[in-house]
Amino acid sequence: MEGYQTSNVQGTQMIDRMMVLLRLVATFRPQGARLTDLAKESGLPPPTARRILKRLVQHGLIAQEGSGNRYSIGPFARELGLAPNLTREIAERHRDLVERLARETGAVGYLLMRSALDSLCIDRIDSHATGPLTTLAIGDRLPLGVGVGGMVLLAAMPADKAEMIIAANQMIYKRFVRTTGASFRDHLDAARRDGHVIRRSPVTPGIIGFGMAIPTSNGIPDLAIAGAVSTSDFTPNRRAEVVARMRELVLTHATSVS
Repeated sequence: MEGYQTSNVQGTQMIDRMMVLLRLVATFRPQGARLTDLAKESGLPPPTARRILKRLVQHGLIAQEGSGNRYSIGPFARELGLAPNLTREIAERHRDLVERLARETGAVGYLLMRSALDSLCIDRIDSHATGPLTTLAIGDRLPLGVGVGGMVLLAAMPADKAEMIIAANQMIYKRFVRTTGASFRDHLDAARRDGHVIRRSPVTPGIIGFGMAIPTSNGIPDLAIAGAVSTSDFTPNRRAEVVARMRELVLTHATSVS
């Protein structure tokens, strides 16, 4: 019995390590992740990380680039995503909200979903008024707190749960230091106070992002709407108009789908 328990613990630990690495690889989309980065952010010794990654590659969950230096999501993982799934249904259910936000504010509109420690982009509508402004694409994953969508989702959580997520994401936050640097707590406090986020992009010059969690009557919000616009189009008056319209759209939509 003792030997069985030891094996079970070791097996569970291996699964945990595999899932950590799989999640980290997903956050490096689309450029792929280096072994050194994955080992550092997972806290695993490089030889251990390499052995686990090799097994994930063999099962098609992770792929290696031709040079063998970078890892990306594998073909089997993508095939699983092609099957009818919850995220597609959710995106379709909220498509009208994303389209209206893009059309009425002139922004690139996004729908983001909370996924464990991350936010996942599950829909995107490019506004004809602006064209593509940012590189965030459907399927991209960022740690909660990174980006306006991830920030409003984090801010909507109870403080104790938010702190647990912040602690768990500390290593990966270092990769997004321009977003999670010294002003991180100020932005989080403002999001909690205001119920929305407006922030100049620390990554793409000339872009302002805005976002708001979609309220739910039965728990913590797990969806957020976000937009990206050019700073030249975001005068103080326009800013107030966009925030008011976003809030109106979100609250009306939340009532209609509840």
